[in-house]
Amino acid sequence: MSSVVKKIQYIVFLIFALFAVASCSSDDSLTQEAPADEYVAKAKELLNGDVVLSTKATMSGVDKTHLANGCPTKFNFTWKEDGTMTLSLVDFTVGSMPLAVTFKCNTKFMKLNSWDKDERPEAGWIKFQGKNGNVTTDGEDPKDCQAGSGASVEGYLNVETKQIEFIVNYNLMNVRTETFKQTIDKNRINNFDTEFEQYEKDLLQWKKDNGEA
Repeated sequence: MSSVVKKIQYIVFLIFALFAVASCSSDDSLTQEAPADEYVAKAKELLNGDVVLSTKATMSGVDKTHLANGCPTKFNFTWKEDGTMTLSLVDFTVGSMPLAVTFKCNTKFMKLNSWDKDERPEAGWIKFQGKNGNVTTDGEDPKDCQAGSGASVEGYLNVETKQIEFIVNYNLMNVRTETFKQTIDKNRINNFDTEFEQYEKDLLQWKKDNGEA
């Protein structure tokens, strides 16, 4: 192969590489853009105060809630004047989890990037992310950030269909909570105790059926 051909191939490779970097950089910039004000307003209506969602707790990838529908879990959402949202989960322990976890994290809403749009092409989706959330196992109410904790939350909310999904990574003993895609029902908070009692009964039956009672 001549040196001229090699040079041409090298130049073509550089062009493609630069294009890929530019695309990624542009996409990253897009994810930092705030959603439309009307979307944020709807998000505040949906995620405000205590909200019950079905969640699976995993430890090293193993489902500790055991049941297909997960466990009813009470999350709390509050908003700051700067438009960020704080997600809280207090004394969370279900199934065969070996510890109770309290988590609080400040999150920011943003537009979807191109990859997210491929996965969620429907109108109404926005993304929320939080990093370095505060994690404790002693039940105390923590601050909404802890430098270097590595705990994080990433999720998606559709303000039109009221669907939500997100994952909390506690960066602690490989524990995560996975709130799979579901429709927000604000009335579930009124039946939380009854719903949780039913979960515990179903869990006991699961343990009996699987020799873990």
